[in-house]
Amino acid sequence: MSTTTTGKTFEEQSTSQRVISAVAEETGKEPTEVGPLYHVIDPDALDRLFSATRGSGRNQGYVEFTFAGCDVVVHGDGEIEVTQRDLTVGVADDADAEARPVGTDETP
Repeated sequence: MSTTTTGKTFEEQSTSQRVISAVAEETGKEPTEVGPLYHVIDPDALDRLFSATRGSGRNQGYVEFTFAGCDVVVHGDGEIEVTQRDLTVGVADDADAEARPVGTDETP
């Protein structure tokens, strides 16, 4: 599943607030439950990066990061894409595979 929002959807919110709202919508949680954004990116820097410039708004560039189990892409035109990551972990189905201590070349 994936959620996309545009700048027009949440015009009164900052970019960082819109990211939190979009991730909450994608994960089915409340915005206060997705965790602090500042653990993965500086919200003030994100807001400044995508704020309007003299004469016009930004319309190019993007920033990608992972937040609250989601891949997030913030585009210069105000669009925010959020895709929940697949958290399943594949396990080798090789019956002949043997465990080996990590960081060594030794075979057990």
